[in-house]
Amino acid sequence: MMNSVKKKKADKTIVREHVVQAAAKAFTRKGVKTVRMDDIAADLSISKRTLYELFHDKEDLLLDVMRLHREEMKKSMEEIASKAENVLEVILRFYQKSVQDFQNTNRKFFEDMEKYPRVVAYIAESRKENLDAAMEFYQKGVNQGIFRKDVNYAIVRVMVGEQMDILLRSEICKSYSLAEIYETVVFMHMRGISTEKGLKIVDNFLHNQKGEEYNKNG
Repeated sequence: MMNSVKKKKADKTIVREHVVQAAAKAFTRKGVKTVRMDDIAADLSISKRTLYELFHDKEDLLLDVMRLHREEMKKSMEEIASKAENVLEVILRFYQKSVQDFQNTNRKFFEDMEKYPRVVAYIAESRKENLDAAMEFYQKGVNQGIFRKDVNYAIVRVMVGEQMDILLRSEICKSYSLAEIYETVVFMHMRGISTEKGLKIVDNFLHNQKGEEYNKNG
């Protein structure tokens, strides 16, 4: 009997993970509003009843999508940090991953998220934790001689997020991709706080990245 209960729980966990992964792809590609719970159930060949046993509603599912993304980014950061020579390299590699995410994300995904109060609260809580962690990175960068000492990092740490929020609500998104906007904001930010030593790391990263893109395109 116990083995049967454990198997049921394990099966439920596997189905739940599949649903979250499928929803993440659908939400980021099409936006949250246009993807119905029925669509997700049909795509995974499960019943609506099974889906609603796992998730109370779409907001419940979206929260798990956001948790999955946060966990994936955390693991990615830890992996990058374990191999990086300095803090700036960690930030630049993280930026590279974020740009790839933005390239596959519909602007409507960000617009639609604002309609879900629990998701908005979760994002605010996550951002606060990220900002606290960012201060440690900036201090390490100063200690490593790659970030300037004469900068108020309490102000700097909120600038990228605030700028992206403003730009996502502006008309500029009609002319440029999210990835290009994010790339511009991050590099203005990085170059502004870097010492000469840091600028060399940024320029080398950009040079290598252009070389990678050139090789990919032919």
